[in-house]
Amino acid sequence: MIKSHLLKYLLISPNLPVGGFCYSEGLESYLNNKNLKDSNSVKELIINELKIGQIKLDAKLLLDFFDIFYELNQGVNLKSNLHKLLSLDKWILSSKDSVEMREQQNQMAKSLFDLSKEFGFEYLYKKNKKNSWPLAWSWACYCFEIAKLEMVENFFYAWSANQLSAALRIIPIGSTKAQLIQRDLLTIISKVSKEIMDKKIDDLYFGNVGLAMAQQKHNDLYTKLFRN
Repeated sequence: MIKSHLLKYLLISPNLPVGGFCYSEGLESYLNNKNLKDSNSVKELIINELKIGQIKLDAKLLLDFFDIFYELNQGVNLKSNLHKLLSLDKWILSSKDSVEMREQQNQMAKSLFDLSKEFGFEYLYKKNKKNSWPLAWSWACYCFEIAKLEMVENFFYAWSANQLSAALRIIPIGSTKAQLIQRDLLTIISKVSKEIMDKKIDDLYFGNVGLAMAQQKHNDLYTKLFRN
């Protein structure tokens, strides 16, 4: 397969790699409970999630998975790295606050593993029965030879784009306004991505903010909002 830096755009396509699904992650519940009706409220919610939400923890684990894949490919610490790979994957999946969130993660991971296989990069290692989205994303980026910083930035961008797509269907902010919000998020995405690159996981702060609390109360977290 011809390697290209453009492969990274496959990961942030609205159609790939999860088959055109847009996951709300409890956004409906949060917006309804808080009675949020304007674009600024949505923007602030996403910014707070990027700064201290669970998505930040997911992004940090991307780097750990990536480094493990590199060492495994080099034949370094095979037994301990294989064990660490399974343990981290199980841990990040269990950190999700509801069954629905864990099922969402597993479905997205399966879709991306399937896509990677179609591109000639079948997953080489033993997997848990259910897998996390960060594991699959990191594997795809490692195979596509995407730089680690770009991997994290693309992960945040794709997540925030999905949140805005969900918001468009919940409150009438309009597609142009959503694009303006996405533009304004680029600075914070860049800042948080570099922070994750520069710090150890123990030095990063994570909080149980808006969406995490909404997820605990919301039983239909991953409505299929659109499919092309």
